[in-house]
Amino acid sequence: SMLKDIFVNHNDHDLTRGSVVRNIIILAVPMVISHVLNTFLHLVDMFWVGRLGSSAIAAVAMSGAVMMLVMTVIIGLVTGVRALISRFRGAKDNDSADEVARQALLVGLVMGLFLAVTGVLFSEKLFELLRAEPEVIVMGSGYMRILFGGGLVMLLGFLISVILYGAGDAVTPMLIMILTTVINMIMDPVFIFGWRGIPAMGVNGAALATVLAQAIGCIWGLKVLLTGQSHIHIKFKNMRIDFGLIWRMIKIGVPNSLQMSFRSIMAIVLMGIVAGFGTFAVAAYGIGLRLQMIVLMPAFAVANAASTLVGQNLGALKPGRAFKIAWIATGMDMIVMGLAGIIFFIFAPWLISIFNNQAEVIQMGTVFLRITSLFYIFMAMGIILSRSLNGAGDTVSPMFISLVCLWGVQVPLALFLTKLPSLGLTGVWWAIVISNLLQGTITAVWFSLGRWKNKRV
Repeated sequence: SMLKDIFVNHNDHDLTRGSVVRNIIILAVPMVISHVLNTFLHLVDMFWVGRLGSSAIAAVAMSGAVMMLVMTVIIGLVTGVRALISRFRGAKDNDSADEVARQALLVGLVMGLFLAVTGVLFSEKLFELLRAEPEVIVMGSGYMRILFGGGLVMLLGFLISVILYGAGDAVTPMLIMILTTVINMIMDPVFIFGWRGIPAMGVNGAALATVLAQAIGCIWGLKVLLTGQSHIHIKFKNMRIDFGLIWRMIKIGVPNSLQMSFRSIMAIVLMGIVAGFGTFAVAAYGIGLRLQMIVLMPAFAVANAASTLVGQNLGALKPGRAFKIAWIATGMDMIVMGLAGIIFFIFAPWLISIFNNQAEVIQMGTVFLRITSLFYIFMAMGIILSRSLNGAGDTVSPMFISLVCLWGVQVPLALFLTKLPSLGLTGVWWAIVISNLLQGTITAVWFSLGRWKNKRV
């Protein structure tokens, strides 16, 4: 019956009542499936692009780095949208929730057009800035032009998922994701290598496959919103721009965008410190991070569920229940991350060797996994509780905590510890875990103070 609740009756479910664990699972399971599909899709993309040689891989990887930057801006906006929609849905104020969705799509439309123009005009310049080789510039700028040119469907698709998700429907976004993944996977080889009169387009084919698949997903998502098949029903009658509401979204969203950008710049700085220890070190760190991302998938899914539930329960004027939900979600994730940590600790050498079997890489990677995996439970605490604060509309505190832990602790500590002859590269790993430990603890303390319960959005 649990499965039936997740996949069939998900729309008649009131998330402000009933079993908390059940509600978290109803929202988190479809999200994990979406995450897994997304990761799988990237792997399939890389597999086909990899057939075109290393310049092609470099072109796609560099475009990915630029896309990540764009995403930080978008994810900021999205946090505000989710916080407002979940709050209104919890208060049973469906008209306001619909209006937030409508305004969010308007903003998405403007941003998407802006992306398209920028991408078409400046793709080559960006690759020159990134100091790419001539061949990579040609391939990469073509790839990026198509991706950014289709930025509108990517952006709207992403917004539609978040709108539905904030309203408590995690299944429709998952179904859309399944459809786009399948279409993308079929189109990839067809467009890259050509087939029956369709010319071989190389890297550009991979971009085109992505954009077309996203466009189809986007059309389906819009149909759901316009026909009111889910919780949100958008009408295009008497459309007007509501700057007040847009400002409320942005005010909640900007601190989150800043937090994401602190994180991505910090990742580059850390990678630079690790690179000082040679290519093996970079490979070990890269593999370690990839393995860590697998464990973080359930964490982010549970965190997003907690965020929606906290928002809806505050809207329903149940702050006590919102508090309980966040801690239960944290407990659930600490169990998952704790078990994963134990598995990683025991099987570290074997896990690293799946990706690379050079002795030095395995040795360094094992040390990285064994030190970091012991502190996974603190990561769980930091991730779930800061997303719960976001769901309540408090994005400023998590931003400050993040700033202090990453730039006040992690980076200076990594620079200092790596200078110690006894530690060397291991100093980076210790800097990472000390920062995670602090971030988890400070977030837990701030959350427990409960100031967020009175947050107006």
